Amino acid sequence: MKIVVIEDEYRIRQGLCQLIPKLSPEFELVGSAENGYDGMYLVKEHRPDVAICDVKMKIMSGLSMIRQLKELDIPCTYLILSGYSEFEYAREAIELGVAGYLLKPIIPSDLKDALMKINKKLKDNVTPEQSDQKQHYSYLVEMAMEEIQERYQLGISLNEVAASLRISPEYLSTVFAKETGENFNAYLRRYRVEKACELIQNTNKKMYEIAFLTGFENPQYFSSVFKSVMGMTPKTYMAKHKKS
Repeated sequence: MKIVVIEDEYRIRQGLCQLIPKLSPEFELVGSAENGYDGMYLVKEHRPDVAICDVKMKIMSGLSMIRQLKELDIPCTYLILSGYSEFEYAREAIELGVAGYLLKPIIPSDLKDALMKINKKLKDNVTPEQSDQKQHYSYLVEMAMEEIQERYQLGISLNEVAASLRISPEYLSTVFAKETGENFNAYLRRYRVEKACELIQNTNKKMYEIAFLTGFENPQYFSSVFKSVMGMTPKTYMAKHKKS
């Protein structure tokens, strides 16, 4: 995965340039620049898979650079760095479709995790045809979905996910419903039920165990939600599956 770094602070830029190749043998640093203007030409010349860039820089900001490169339709994935925690920067970055937003000081493990996720998505999209068949969501919604997928077994709420993304629950709720066609809680319930179906099909666990493993408070509530999603009770679903 070819990577460029665009950062106006010399020490941070040099630190990232030295760090990136050490994070994974799959990461290749192909260039760096100290402002968005030079960064724009760097991306045009090297056509990297990923551009890591600061939000605020002299001459041209990272967000302005991304906007102009998108107008030129140059394929690249962007990872934003910023020392500013205000949501305005994150919201504009989200609207531009960036793949990630990391706050300074950068923690190596956070940077590695972000790059590994990008690398996985790039590998998954093997061909343009396969990429076109996939549903694409904004960075914000994808991060919320990842939170659900990682923590569905626990007590997870809209407020907690919004807090981890540094945005308001109201904004997350609006964007999530607009892009997915269902609200946050409905998506969470459906995801838990899908995981319960997998356990019913592939294990011999009892229903109360499946309810616990998929994040439901009690078997009765689990049965009620399962029926509302699947149109049948868990026991009926199990009977049909075992019969087949």
